[in-house]
Order: sequence, then C-alpha cells, then structure tokens
Amino acid sequence: MSSEPVIGEPEIAALVRERLPDIPFEASETKTYADLRVAPEHFLALVTGLRDDAELAFDLLRNIVALDMEEAGLEAKYQLYSFPHGHALQITVPAPIPSCELPSLTGLYPAANWHEREAAEMVGLVFTGHPDPRNLLLEEDLRIHPLRKAHPLQKAEILQGIEDGPPGVEV
Repeated sequence: MSSEPVIGEPEIAALVRERLPDIPFEASETKTYADLRVAPEHFLALVTGLRDDAELAFDLLRNIVALDMEEAGLEAKYQLYSFPHGHALQITVPAPIPSCELPSLTGLYPAANWHEREAAEMVGLVFTGHPDPRNLLLEEDLRIHPLRKAHPLQKAEILQGIEDGPPGVEV
C-alpha cells in the first residue's frame, strides 16, 4: 500500500477531471464517496480510464447497486477502490428507459459478473455483453424483479413490519 495520504472526495473528483478531461461527468459527494454521475454512452470510457490511468488505478470493483428511481427509471451505482493509492469513488449511471441497458463491465472487472447478474435479476437492468446472464437467486423461468418498487409483493412486505409505524396499522 502507498504511504501517500488518502485523497478526499473533492480531490479525487478533481484528479479524475484532470486525468480524463475528455469524459463528461457531474461530481458530487456522498457521506462515503465522491460520486461521479455519467451518461451511459460515456460510462465505459470513464471506467476504463479510471482503471488504466496510473494516477487513478482503480483496480477493484467493490460493488454494484441497482436502484429503482420510480418515474426517473433505473440506475446503477458502482463503487471502485484503488489499492495502489488507497482512494475510492462511486459512479452513478442512469439506465435509459425503456431498454434499461448498460454495458457490462465483466471484461474490465471479473467481479462484475456476479454483481451484474444480481442487479439484472432483482431490479431488471440489462447488461449488454454479459457472458452469463442467468439468474442467481430465482428460478430461471421467473421473469419478475422483486426489488422494483412496483413489485406486487411490496405491500405485503410493508405489512410484515418493514415499514416503520404502529403495529396493526395498515400503511
């Protein structure tokens, strides 16, 4: 591990902008990461640059989170980490409606295989170029996405106590 101090969120976004000036993105901060919001058509170029640039060297895909943003559609959040530099960031990519397609990262990060399969199955993202899009948790012939907010079991989950509220009161 590097003995250099860890770069904070605003600094890492500025470094990415400096090192990858031709890739447009919006930068913001979360409680834990700098968040780079990028359009799907620039996503692969951004991730490839983040991985391959020696000053950035994001060599680990930590996680992919798929979100249902209701009317705004689906989006994916990718958390990346650099072992050589000890810095981390998050990339947010909206999935265009109605296709909900994003390019697969399995060619850049083998760990994307499992994460993308889970995101596809649970929320309905489609990862173009994924080598093995089979379900992980549900039966293969099931075509539901249980983590979508419009899923028919959502109300039953709320009644089972997931929603905060007094017991016995229907939400």
